[in-house]
Amino acid sequence: MFSSHRHLKRKTPAQGIPRREYIGHLVDEYYTTTNTEAQEQVTANLANFAYDPINWPHLLATDALDVFVASLESQNPHLKLHGIAALCNICLGRESSSEESLLQDIVHITDKTAAKLIREQLKLITGRFVRADHPEIVLHSLALFYQLLEAGQLDKELLLLPSILKTVHEWREKSHDKRVVQLFALQEVQLIKRFTQQDLEQFAQFTGDYNYIHSRETPVEDRRVHGALLNAVVAGIIGTQVPGPGTVVLEQTLQFLKPCRIETDTVVSVRLLQARKISTVEYECRQNGEVVFAGNAKLLTRKQTN
Repeated sequence: MFSSHRHLKRKTPAQGIPRREYIGHLVDEYYTTTNTEAQEQVTANLANFAYDPINWPHLLATDALDVFVASLESQNPHLKLHGIAALCNICLGRESSSEESLLQDIVHITDKTAAKLIREQLKLITGRFVRADHPEIVLHSLALFYQLLEAGQLDKELLLLPSILKTVHEWREKSHDKRVVQLFALQEVQLIKRFTQQDLEQFAQFTGDYNYIHSRETPVEDRRVHGALLNAVVAGIIGTQVPGPGTVVLEQTLQFLKPCRIETDTVVSVRLLQARKISTVEYECRQNGEVVFAGNAKLLTRKQTN
């Protein structure tokens, strides 16, 4: 899948230009050319180089990452696509060739440096994602976010913003690209719920939980939605949409981080993390951009329960 130094040496003619020097020429050409097509070709080549970890130290040494950021700042759709694709590529995987004992360390160091730059430019990257009109930009952006989260290089709170979640929802609804539909189909479901006092009273009648903090005895600004009611809404999504009918909850953890208030829009999100024999999901409820309830669960899906 990836190259080794021995492989590169075999492919480079005796009088050929060293890889780092060639990448440096590409970086220089990006800044010096006034031809848009030439810039597009340069960024496409650099994005391809970013796919292979053997090239990452060369990309860093020649400041190619700055070219990727500059491409994102461009209004040219091809440059924006190449920029986000390159950043996505440079964060993908940590495989190393058995021939190169030092490559894994090189990849790790380079990846951390790339991740740092991406964190610094996160506002730019998420802004491009929210305004994206091309499915490839959406796919590369989501892959980039996933890689950083999986590697522990990014706090998920920085991504779970209303604008980003809204964009995900809109693409799930409108896209005719099968890759986008398949990507979103089982990954996340989101709904907006506005709890009323009547909801609390009906829930209290059913469960017997007449704690005054949920009743009219408490001022409305201090009144709290039942925590179990929040979990019930999540359970409804798990049992009907993600993973869907027939799902059985095997294990669950919950955190009630802030009071959930009535008559306030509550964004409920459930994300499928693993679709395996035992599936896992994480979920949360947000009010005014703040997480009030969060948790995760292990699930037995319909295929195993039938």
